[in-house]
Amino acid sequence: MKNLLILLVVFLCFACKNENSKMALSQAVVQDYSNLFDEIAIEKLTEKIIAYEQKTSNQICIYTIDSLPNNENMLDKATTIANTLGVGTEDKSNGLLILISNYDRRIAIATGYGTEKIITDSIAQAIISTTLIPKFKNALYFEGIDNALDSLFVKWN
Repeated sequence: MKNLLILLVVFLCFACKNENSKMALSQAVVQDYSNLFDEIAIEKLTEKIIAYEQKTSNQICIYTIDSLPNNENMLDKATTIANTLGVGTEDKSNGLLILISNYDRRIAIATGYGTEKIITDSIAQAIISTTLIPKFKNALYFEGIDNALDSLFVKWN
């Protein structure tokens, strides 16, 4: 009986650890502080980003906020957030963060030094202009990000 109790406790510890790891990973890749996405959208985006990272080692974070503080540059804010979160591997600097400021209606794509050789500022701006903005104008936030990720994956390979 005592062995069964110990086995049960060990099993519960591992089960809780796996659930917390999944939650931490989800929070790392999609951080929706402006509530633009429902739970299903967050889960789908998370799965897509993690699958891409496992295939390529490139790291992506989607980060939403309500608004920027006055006089703060959107791209600078995105870069600061990416650096603070540690998006991208240290040796490759292969991270990318998409920052969405909901009430300001602004978007920025910040790239690590390794990433910017492939996803240049002009490519990032084109994805914002042709993929994200048209979808966001119709409040199709999930579809916009999903399509933008597809475009980024094609360019980044």
